[in-house]
Amino acid sequence: MDEFDIEKHPDLMNPEWQKHAEREAWIGARQDRRRGRSRKAATIAAVVVVAAAAVGVYLWTRPAGDQSAASPVPAGSLAAVPSTATPSTAAPGPTDLPTAASVDLSRPFDNTPAQNWREGIDGLAIPPAAKTGPFSAKQVEQAQQQVKQAIVLAHFDNGIHESHNADALVQLFAPNARTDIQAHAVSYAVFFPEGYHLLPAPPRMNGKMTVRPGDEGELVVHVSYVVAYAFDPGTHTYHGPADLDPFVRVDQDYVLRIGSGWEPGDRGLWFDKGGSYFTSIACRQPDDGILAPAFSDPTYDAPPISAQPGEFDPDKPLPTKGNCGK
Repeated sequence: MDEFDIEKHPDLMNPEWQKHAEREAWIGARQDRRRGRSRKAATIAAVVVVAAAAVGVYLWTRPAGDQSAASPVPAGSLAAVPSTATPSTAAPGPTDLPTAASVDLSRPFDNTPAQNWREGIDGLAIPPAAKTGPFSAKQVEQAQQQVKQAIVLAHFDNGIHESHNADALVQLFAPNARTDIQAHAVSYAVFFPEGYHLLPAPPRMNGKMTVRPGDEGELVVHVSYVVAYAFDPGTHTYHGPADLDPFVRVDQDYVLRIGSGWEPGDRGLWFDKGGSYFTSIACRQPDDGILAPAFSDPTYDAPPISAQPGEFDPDKPLPTKGNCGK
C-alpha cells in the first residue's frame, strides 16, 4: 500500500469506524449550529369606542419555530382549568439543551432545562386573585382563568395542534378580536406538521403570571413562560435531546376589557403586546409558523448562533436573535 494512500488504510476502511467518524463529523458540524427563530408578526390596528370614539393599537410579535402538545382540554368551559393558584416556578436544573447525548425516550426531558419542570399548565405560577386597581378579586380571578384557558388551548391541546383548528381558542376572546385571531391562528396557537406526534411524555412548562391595571376599563394579565415538547422520532435519526425537544419561550400581555365604557363587541379578552422565541426547531417548514422538531430537518445549515440568555428562563428578557431566516 502506498504510504500516502491514507484513505485506504485498513482502519479507515472498517465500516464501524466509518459510521463513528461520520457521526462525529456531523456532531462537530452542528456544535455551533443552534436553531432559533424569532418571527415578528404584523402590527394590528383596531378602532374601538370608549364613551365617545378612540383608537386602540394592538401589537403582537410572534416568532415561529417550535412545537407543542398535550392532553386535550374540553373546549368552552373554564371548569376544565382548575382555579387554584400554582405556587412557584420549577427547581433549578440543566441550563442548556444538549446537541449530542444519549436519550431515554421514556424520559425525554432528562438532562434538558425542562428536567424539573411541571407537566402542562401546572408549570405556570399564578398569584392568588386580589383586588387590583378598580377591579375586584372576582374580576381578577375571571381574567386569570380566561388567560389560563387560552394558554391551555394554545399550547397543550393536541386536537388543536394536529387539526390546525383553533375555533375553541378563538371563542375565548372578545367578539371583535376573533376575526384577526382566526385569520392568524398559526401565530396564536401551536400547530404540528402532518405526521408528527409527541412521545407519551406530557409537555412541560415553567413560567409565571402577573396582573396589573391598564388603561381605564382594562385589566392586564402578563405571562412569561417556556414550554418544552418531546417528539416521537419514529424511524428518524437523532443524536441528542436537541433533535427531539423543541422549546417555546413566550412573553405575552392579555387585556380583559370590562364595563359599559366598551362597546359590547369589544368587551372581553384581547391579545396585546407580546413575543415568542423558538429553540431546537426545523428551520425549513414550508408553512411559516408550523412547528416541527429538529430531526425533521437533518440538513440544517443556517448560520451559527450562540445560546440566548432568555431561551429557557422566563425571568430573563425574551431573546430576539435567530438564525432560521425569520
